[in-house]
Amino acid sequence: MIKWSPRVSQQKIRLLYEKDAKGIIDEELIDDVAFSFFMRCQDIMTVTEASQGKVKCIKCENIILHKWNKEETLKCKSCSWETTWGTYFKSYQRKQLHGGTALHAFENFVAKLPKARSPEEKMILIDQLIHEAHQWADAKYKEPVFTRPAAVNIIKGKMREVMLFLDQLSRNQERNETHNKWAERVLTWDRYAKERIKKKKKNR
Repeated sequence: MIKWSPRVSQQKIRLLYEKDAKGIIDEELIDDVAFSFFMRCQDIMTVTEASQGKVKCIKCENIILHKWNKEETLKCKSCSWETTWGTYFKSYQRKQLHGGTALHAFENFVAKLPKARSPEEKMILIDQLIHEAHQWADAKYKEPVFTRPAAVNIIKGKMREVMLFLDQLSRNQERNETHNKWAERVLTWDRYAKERIKKKKKNR
């Protein structure tokens, strides 16, 4: 059976930020959240690569190439592990495990967390990660267009729930700067998208 690291609960993130806003450094909680995010990000990277035709063996991490045929057998040449692409695909389907256009954010977290030594360094990386966003380029815009929050890939809840949750988190002044930039990008686009949907419905 193929298992993936779960998304982190909103309750745990809320507790972390409430303590941070009060100046309380809970090293155990920071490490817990950071490690949970690290494992989740690694899985997101693995699934994204698999969706591009390269499955990593869950036993020895050998790469198995495939052609997206659900009946196709994925058999590792280095060990005894095997499954079908259909089974592998089903294991991550609808679980927010594809990195999409925010893949760089998950890769960045995995690369930087092992180098972080202090609780504050880890907290900064956590804060930056949950305020990342999926984005796409459009010829009409000079800057990248931000759409859904990357946090939905790592924090439990539907997209709207996660967006509302992040918007309501308690923060100290330093964290507010990161949040304000996120709100300007993601929440502004979200309101714009809603207006476009309303206009389309009226014009039908």
